[in-house]
Amino acid sequence: MNDVPLDITKYGNRSYVRAVLGTQFEDMPDYVGYLERAGEKIPETAAARGTHQPDGRPLAYKYYLDPKYVPEEVEKIWKKSWQVACRGEDIPNVGDRVAYDVGPLSFLIVRATETTFKAFWNSCRHRARRLCGDEPESGDVIQCPFHAWSYSLDGKLSWVPRQEEFPNLAAGVGLRPVLCDSWGGNVFINPDLNAAPLADALGIMPQHFLDCPQEDRYTAIRIKKKVRINWKSGLEAFLEGYHVLTTHPSGMPIFGSTYTQTDCWDDGTAAVSRLITPALVPDGWVKDEVSPRLALELFCNTYGLPAPPEGRGETVADARDYAAVKTAERYFEATGVDFRDRSISYLVDMHQWFSFPAFFPWWGEGLPWWYNFTPIDNSPDECIMEIRLLQPNPVEGAPPPVARTVWIDFDEKGRDYPETGQVGYIMDEDMENMEEVHRGMKATDPLVARPILATHQEIRIKHFHEAYIRAMGIKD
Repeated sequence: MNDVPLDITKYGNRSYVRAVLGTQFEDMPDYVGYLERAGEKIPETAAARGTHQPDGRPLAYKYYLDPKYVPEEVEKIWKKSWQVACRGEDIPNVGDRVAYDVGPLSFLIVRATETTFKAFWNSCRHRARRLCGDEPESGDVIQCPFHAWSYSLDGKLSWVPRQEEFPNLAAGVGLRPVLCDSWGGNVFINPDLNAAPLADALGIMPQHFLDCPQEDRYTAIRIKKKVRINWKSGLEAFLEGYHVLTTHPSGMPIFGSTYTQTDCWDDGTAAVSRLITPALVPDGWVKDEVSPRLALELFCNTYGLPAPPEGRGETVADARDYAAVKTAERYFEATGVDFRDRSISYLVDMHQWFSFPAFFPWWGEGLPWWYNFTPIDNSPDECIMEIRLLQPNPVEGAPPPVARTVWIDFDEKGRDYPETGQVGYIMDEDMENMEEVHRGMKATDPLVARPILATHQEIRIKHFHEAYIRAMGIKD
């Protein structure tokens, strides 16, 4: 290692950070292999490797660009899949409700009792007026703002003004239900009333989250960013760490993207995958330039941890230990939640999961984020990326209310909204690529209009393509 003071600003400068042409790695273990060599305890969840190896042709770009496929996606994916619609904390009281929009579809999710949720097509039976708008609503009756047709919280029609004018109104007319279930504090819906249970769609994922219960968290930051890109290529940007070299150079001294582990599971119903990247392990591209001590100093500065005293962080093992201990102490002091017996991996590393079609929950405290992607209306060229920072509920007292949603329009940046913190800054780095990917797809020679994907680093994209092709019934 080189302990000479470095010009750290280069790690935030894309024109400065470049791999030396021709550089390759002869020995680059993935996450579990790295921890084994380091003699560090490996969490059981990380040691349990994926059992599925996708082996199909990558998805052609026409499925991202041609508007004729949007209605087919609506029918075969969005009307047939379990998808996260909100979190229970968004509607904490009986009668609270929110709209969930995906493409041209809209659904109403309501807390019907203290412990149950209901979901319906967000459309009045009278003349189809949307019942719940863009802002959360509440009340013991769901009433249409147009003509006051009223429904109970279980969707039954309870009042029609001038009902004598509707002599043929059938008994039992009410809001049309969709399936609704929850896991980890997240509320899911599925418009297909004959669909298999939510548990089948989540597969092995809930088992891996048993020691990281998502229901015991609250939303500290919530962002909805409009992006001029297809929802599929939007989420694909987050299925791999291969892009870190030029997209997130400022993170390379403290996150080892080259050691990223990827795992996939698929039983024909559930399609889930995972990515794990170690922290306090300088990326392979800069490992000979960044000392463990420097990586620790940068990590502590980024996460607001106490600066390490002299003598700490001389080795990677000690840097990781110090960061984990201080992370646990910070949570204990702030919330009373005791993570001091948890693994270093749980406390500082990135464990990102994905469930088809578009949901990303994160395990552990390293980066406790939550992503979701949804198309906008009937456009193949626009989507919304929703980001939440989930923090542990305090041991005593009620958790804080859900943070105000920060809406970021197409041409705005997260860094322009201070309340987004580091989440907004990292999001901006990704967005700069995402829209150019969409433009590049349109510029591709039609004879080669599909990606060339890495066998390991981009295996989760291969898996996503496989699940999408299966859902859509694509033969080419």
